[in-house]
Amino acid sequence: MSPRFILIVAGVALSFMATVVAVYLNMYGISRVYDQAKWGAFGDYFGGILNPIFAMFAFLGVLWSLDLQMKQVRQLALDKKADEILQVVKDIDARLSALLQTHIGRTSGYDLYIFHMVAEAGRGAKQKGDSNGYKEFLQISTDPGSLVEAAVREIRHQVLTMCEFLKRYPQQQSGGYSPIIDYYASKTSRLIPMLGDLGGLPESVRECFDTTTRSA
Repeated sequence: MSPRFILIVAGVALSFMATVVAVYLNMYGISRVYDQAKWGAFGDYFGGILNPIFAMFAFLGVLWSLDLQMKQVRQLALDKKADEILQVVKDIDARLSALLQTHIGRTSGYDLYIFHMVAEAGRGAKQKGDSNGYKEFLQISTDPGSLVEAAVREIRHQVLTMCEFLKRYPQQQSGGYSPIIDYYASKTSRLIPMLGDLGGLPESVRECFDTTTRSA
């Protein structure tokens, strides 16, 4: 609770007290009184007016405090959920990084890995038709039981899983994700062109990463 808020509350309370005293003096005037009974009557008047007002403000203060605590509890629950999903996203990213290191062959004396094919897909190699290595990759990626096909199938599964957890991640008040989630989502979105060329990628997954990268 800030000092400014305390000063405001104290000022309001003193204003009420001053108003009650001013009304009393306006009604009965100012004169010295030594009669204890009259002082008791003044106390009853003073307390009878202010006690219900202060009690009402105290009750409102309790309600405000409870509402604030409930908001804090909900925020803690969201923060815990966000942290758990972040750990899952990091694990998926690590798995994808390992899968992209899968060896797929050699060309011109150089080893080729899946991450090379991601770069080829990103520049539109399938549409341009100028990459024999990418054409071969698309072919061997559909051969059941091959190492490359298994790796590509697992990459697709991990991307689908990533999309599902991104949908469950609590968004910020601005409607976007936290910067670290934007980073992992943008990193994973680079795989979408390759998976699209391979076929079988649900449109909802494309939209998931399109929406995420646009909000980044």
